[in-house]
Amino acid sequence: MKKELQETRKQGTPMHPLKIHKMQVINGKIDVPYHWQEDVEILWIQRGQLSLMIKERLYTGEQGDIFYINPRELHGMQSMTQDCLYLAFVFPFPWLQFEQADEVSEKYLKPLAKQSAYVINCLPHKAAKDAVSVFQEINSLYEGSIEGGWLGIKAGLLFFYYSLYKDGLVSRRQEDSVQMDRLLEVSKYIQEHCSESLTLHRLGKEFHMSPKYFSVYFQKHFARNFSDYLMAVRLENAKKLLLETEASMELVAQQSGFSSSSYFIRIFRETLGMTPGQYRKEFLGVTIHSQS
Repeated sequence: MKKELQETRKQGTPMHPLKIHKMQVINGKIDVPYHWQEDVEILWIQRGQLSLMIKERLYTGEQGDIFYINPRELHGMQSMTQDCLYLAFVFPFPWLQFEQADEVSEKYLKPLAKQSAYVINCLPHKAAKDAVSVFQEINSLYEGSIEGGWLGIKAGLLFFYYSLYKDGLVSRRQEDSVQMDRLLEVSKYIQEHCSESLTLHRLGKEFHMSPKYFSVYFQKHFARNFSDYLMAVRLENAKKLLLETEASMELVAQQSGFSSSSYFIRIFRETLGMTPGQYRKEFLGVTIHSQS
């Protein structure tokens, strides 16, 4: 294990599992490629417009909208306007459960923890409006250091789930389709192997399709072509390494799948409007969106 790849940016801890990521367009645009994670992710759009793909359904989010992404749901985001700004609240759902079993735990929390129930992805306007005050308070407590702040954060999230059940926004989950399982496998494979040479031929062979058929399949289900998606995954991986490690540009390029550091720097600058070094200097210590 290389010491220079050791994470240096503070992440959530067992005592403080919630992470709030502030996402905004500085140069270029926000581009989070299709992926999935084990944690819950709640997006609160504060400004501008955001395009979201969740489970192959496309949404356009605007100021005041709240989107809920259940664990293991494929999703990706792209900014649509230069003033786009949103907060992403990310946490492991089991954190909210109680040690002693009761009606709350067994009837309402456990189904969500076991993923036998799910929350609607796009909250209706009234539900989102009601939830904004809750997330404002949670964000304020997260940024502050008052006594009992994390108690307030946890209480706020539990109240949010009460509101979801009250408004009928939680449903029983049907068995995932074979199609969705396959998409999860494709997404995971690309994320885990993005530093390697990935081609349509290799992916087609891995998932038992011809290269041509895999290309069409990928475009249909991921809403972008394979090469564009792979580049977005590699850039996201590079941004994480730049802010979470002290790795050199050469190592960041290598670990993210770029053929050389010069090519990596050129693509990074063309996409984000700044060099990797400038990005690291400007955003080091600033929370960014991360994938699982």
